[in-house]
Amino acid sequence: MPMNFDELAAASILLEPHNKPELQRMLLTITVFSQKETVPVKARELALEIKGVLEKLASGLLEDFETKMLAVGRGLASIKEMMENPGNTPVLTGPVAPMASEKIVKPATAAAPPLIDLEVLTEFLNEAQDHFQVVEANLLSLENNPEDMELINGVFRAFHSTKSMAGFIGLTEAAELAHKAERFICHARNRELKLVGNYADLALEASDALKAMISMMKDYQDGPLPLPPENLGEVLQKLDALENELTGGAPVTPEKKVCAPVEIIRPPVELCPLPVAETSEKTVAEAADFSKNKNDAKQADATVRISTRRLDKLIDMVGELVITNSMVVQNEYVQSETDAQLTGNVMQLDKIARELQDLGVSMRMIPLKSTFQKVERLVRDLSRKIGKPVNFKVEGEDTEIDRGLVESLSDPLVHMVRNAVDHGLETPAERIAKGKSPEGQLLLRAYHRAGNVILELKDDGRGLDREKIIAKALKNGLISDGAGLEEKEVFDFIFKPGFSTAEKVTEVSGRGVGMDVVRRSIESMNGKVEVSSWKDQGTLFSLRIPLTLAIIDGLLIKVAQHEYLVSTLAVKAALRPEENQVVTLKGQGEMLRFRDTFLPVFRLHQLFQLPAARQEPTEAMLLVVEHENEMCALMADDLLGQQQVVIKSMGMDMKKMEYISGAAILGDGRIRLIIDVAGIMNLACTQPYKEQGFQVIRPCTPADLVAC
Repeated sequence: MPMNFDELAAASILLEPHNKPELQRMLLTITVFSQKETVPVKARELALEIKGVLEKLASGLLEDFETKMLAVGRGLASIKEMMENPGNTPVLTGPVAPMASEKIVKPATAAAPPLIDLEVLTEFLNEAQDHFQVVEANLLSLENNPEDMELINGVFRAFHSTKSMAGFIGLTEAAELAHKAERFICHARNRELKLVGNYADLALEASDALKAMISMMKDYQDGPLPLPPENLGEVLQKLDALENELTGGAPVTPEKKVCAPVEIIRPPVELCPLPVAETSEKTVAEAADFSKNKNDAKQADATVRISTRRLDKLIDMVGELVITNSMVVQNEYVQSETDAQLTGNVMQLDKIARELQDLGVSMRMIPLKSTFQKVERLVRDLSRKIGKPVNFKVEGEDTEIDRGLVESLSDPLVHMVRNAVDHGLETPAERIAKGKSPEGQLLLRAYHRAGNVILELKDDGRGLDREKIIAKALKNGLISDGAGLEEKEVFDFIFKPGFSTAEKVTEVSGRGVGMDVVRRSIESMNGKVEVSSWKDQGTLFSLRIPLTLAIIDGLLIKVAQHEYLVSTLAVKAALRPEENQVVTLKGQGEMLRFRDTFLPVFRLHQLFQLPAARQEPTEAMLLVVEHENEMCALMADDLLGQQQVVIKSMGMDMKKMEYISGAAILGDGRIRLIIDVAGIMNLACTQPYKEQGFQVIRPCTPADLVAC
């Protein structure tokens, strides 16, 4: 009879004592298997022993149901190994003694380390990460809605699944911690306590310790297991103390109601003996199809985990395919070919390449939900630590960003949140005195704009004190005179290393070592951070993060003898100006009259020091570009066309090139630099521009790529 050992083993470690119908199915399946003459003798003997254990468990003759079922799972894995490799020794051996004994005896310290299947371990680590996210998200939600049983059940299932798999692969300490955490959550499911306050703290502490233990296995190859975290004993003691407090120290027995069922199931039925000789073919067929039906139910929403290394390689190859496809499409022979079939095939190839390109980029994009969840946990912990109630809200958590940027965002967000909660928000007493609610308001939101991801953190606290910042800047020698400084220039001082206006240093903030980290981290991603503030109304931090691996539609422009790309997302209009449409205003430089307003004009050949370019605006092409609701005009010689290109990363030397955000390889195989519209827009706010009309910078051409 065909038998899916993986499904059966999984069912054994997830089975609960009250689910007798499932236990009966498992017993029937292993009984039929043990009677097959084609089964090796050792496998049959082990199957019979497993059958005996299942019968005793069903009859209530054995205690410690979960431990015995773990042993059953290991026994099934051994049978699977015997069936697949008849001449080899099973990988997971020794299930007989644990099943027959009353207790599991831990191996001596000098014993050989357990042999862990690395493939199974990798899958377990991935699944455990998902379980930890569920635990943290549900516990945070429960503090606002402690009666939500679905959230409580989600936490229970996460601990239960982690316990089962940890025990199955041999991580006994992790399984023990998960088991005690699961028992703790049982009391919440039985409505004996609410997962808020100190109880929520303990549940999160258990989750953190379990996460740390399992994370240590990421680099495991063979040999002794990593040592558990130092606080493991403390967490276990807390869980034991709580269990004794809630149960009065009474031992847990199979007859005692420990935890309510996770889901509502049909009433349990008595397990009757199943003589093999009288088993009907229909019953056997049902048992054989049990695992298959469960598999079919999961096919509709199946996912596959793949290595990030393989994914990166795939994306690189897709990018090369797109470039090569462009070379083929733009080839002179192909362009001049009159064969209709060849032309159609080339067009179809181009269409497929672009769709594959879009799909490849989307595979790298992940939502910010998990990042926002970490911030929510941080706000919750800080709020309780410093005694400031905070109403934290998130918007746009489904906004997607390149996965390579997610980890890089963690440190900036942590520093910003710590400063907002500890330094930005007032104490409840201060807020009441100002006529505010005692609870501080903190909003984190994300959205896409013009090919960038914008993250905003806004609080309704005391705001930045302009006078304090200027006084501190004078004291630190950053300026000699604070008169005439614009707000943007004043607020930029908070990003200087060691700069802080906090009256006292706390464990959370006030040392002046946070906001400079924010700016460095964001700028290392070719991003930008800005701050706006209003006294006693709050502060807004905005992070603009570009997509480092992105496909953009770009306009190809010519400046003198060189060609550049400008993202079409930033271009609002392209025009050849008429006479008197470009004027020079005193103190403002060259301006373009555009839709009842005047826009600053930037001559790209002057910015990049390129000779032999067109000098008259009426003979040139002006691109009206926009960035963060501000507009300007870029003057180029000509507009050559529009192309979809893959942005290529630039080395550290190339990142020093001003007003250049990246590079791309076009169909002719040559490199084109991508103009940084945001950088040029910021030039309009500088004093040299206001005085001279433009600012000359060092040459910036594709030839610099060779020099670098």
